[in-house]
Amino acid sequence: MNLNRTHNVSKVRREWTETPTKRKNNKPESIFRDVLREIAPLYGCELIAIPDTIPIKGRKIITHKKPCDDILATSHGNYMIEAKYQNNPLLPHQRETMLKINALNSTYYLVRKKVLKKGTFYTVEQETLIFKTEKIEKIFSFFQDPSNYFNHEIMKQELDKMLPSKKRKLRKVRV
Repeated sequence: MNLNRTHNVSKVRREWTETPTKRKNNKPESIFRDVLREIAPLYGCELIAIPDTIPIKGRKIITHKKPCDDILATSHGNYMIEAKYQNNPLLPHQRETMLKINALNSTYYLVRKKVLKKGTFYTVEQETLIFKTEKIEKIFSFFQDPSNYFNHEIMKQELDKMLPSKKRKLRKVRV
């Protein structure tokens, strides 16, 4: 019985596609967040939304500035996720929160969807770009163990420093 469920989940993963928006009035950023929340369980993650408003018993609803959009719970750890579309910047309070949290434990991430002429790209950022992919599913594989990607990026940067760039040509030495 468990194998049948595994087969069904695998089938859903293979056949899943992002549905295009039907209405122009929808905010693409909120649609992107909803898509992330929808497919997170397929990859063993849970994306928990942080509400915009907090009801207090016997009073009006009080709104607060959210530190982030969602909390991503994985087997490796919990991460604060801020979803952005195209080049939308972080709000000042979100940037302050990101800096404070990343100074403590580096668990605040910015997940961005960019739609370009070349195609759709998804990026994971903190202060800088950490990970870029064309498939939304790979975002969840990133969060299963982010340290693998950090180590890979560090090695790549060090190799780039060691290798000569295309702009700089080495002079031939005559003997």
